[in-house]
Amino acid sequence: MRTIQAFVVGLCIAGACASFTPTASAQAIPPLCTSPREVRQFLVGVRAGRNLAQQAIAAVEADSDEDDLCQDLEALADLRNLIQAIVDGLVVDPPSPTAQCRLQGQVIGLVAEVVDLQDVCVDVCIADGRFIGEVTAELYCALSIALDGLGLAELFERLATTECGEAFQDACDAKFAEVATADLECLPFTIDDPVTGNFEEVFLTAQNNQCAADPED
Repeated sequence: MRTIQAFVVGLCIAGACASFTPTASAQAIPPLCTSPREVRQFLVGVRAGRNLAQQAIAAVEADSDEDDLCQDLEALADLRNLIQAIVDGLVVDPPSPTAQCRLQGQVIGLVAEVVDLQDVCVDVCIADGRFIGEVTAELYCALSIALDGLGLAELFERLATTECGEAFQDACDAKFAEVATADLECLPFTIDDPVTGNFEEVFLTAQNNQCAADPED
């Protein structure tokens, strides 16, 4: 009898190291699964594992304080860690290669479903951040050019945020700086200069505030 963890490691040694990877490689057929029935059971296992993960994700979503689970990536990470711990702790003794193939598929599908959702959510958070960073940088530049520079304002305190919020802020900060500094007319309003004026703090304040995912009230 072996733990599922040891079983999966054994398959990896045999060349089936797709065990805990996202969709792209999740359905690579392990070398152990050679007959049509074994291959079929592996693929059924992947589907069944994903289905079980979807049920777990639905339960996490129902308990989350967020309307969109992508705003609560810590909950998804906790679920992934829970699944990993359960998988690592279970003791198994598959009676046949067919059962081993199905179990391998179920383990892969179970973890891959959560990994895929995490990846999709992070991509959405990053895309939102880049969009807001680009638009608000253009607004900052247009106002700065029209008014010959903006003044200082309150600096928002960024609170500890979710993983999605952090991804949003990082992407927004980078895009805001990229857009503003690429505009030659706007560039003087992003730096301190003895001729054109001192605007670095103004710029950094605007960047911080416009890209804050969860500022203090």
